Amino acid sequence: MDQLPKTRAEVITISILVEGGLVLGAYPLGWLLGVHPLSNFVINWHDSWVGMVATLPLLPVFLIMIHGSIPFLEKLKAISKDTIRPMMRRCTVPDLIGISVLAGVGEEMVFRGVLQTWLAQDSPPWAAVLAAGLSFGMMHSMSRSYFVLATLVGVYLGFLFVWTGNLIAPIMVHFLYDAFALYYLTRVWKPYPDEEPAPIPDEEIEDDFM
Repeated sequence: MDQLPKTRAEVITISILVEGGLVLGAYPLGWLLGVHPLSNFVINWHDSWVGMVATLPLLPVFLIMIHGSIPFLEKLKAISKDTIRPMMRRCTVPDLIGISVLAGVGEEMVFRGVLQTWLAQDSPPWAAVLAAGLSFGMMHSMSRSYFVLATLVGVYLGFLFVWTGNLIAPIMVHFLYDAFALYYLTRVWKPYPDEEPAPIPDEEIEDDFM
């Protein structure tokens, strides 16, 4: 806990460096592999709506993880309560949305836009989906349960990408899921009854950046 970002400014800065770094890093990676990160990205309402609807099955899984008592998920629940939640509670709702957008765009550009697309050139689509999903899980391997769930989500997003042929669909799912999870963790969930409510006062927000 002592090594976590202690101010809103630190959280936002780290998020921009990490997730924004993935957006920028997708281009040299794509150049090395001969794949443009956004070659399969088209903005249209149909695939955007598909992404919105495809988000819904993931939300009960998140709520079960938070409120259930499944031994395999206890470590991930503890990470959510003692690491992610206290770090993100100082952020405003627009901050959480912005962080979620960066995560959705950056991670999907790298894992689906570049890696999966490159793998699919010389392997069956299902193999490319599984390999990219496994790589996605390894990036989120803070615990065994986190790795397993992230891999499954990565595979889910990969098959959605194959089905729609449009990167905007997995980006939409990733963004909406992260936004829902961060909002729920910081504004709805109350694991500590005596905890002060969020968000923090505006003057404290200004002090962070000063």
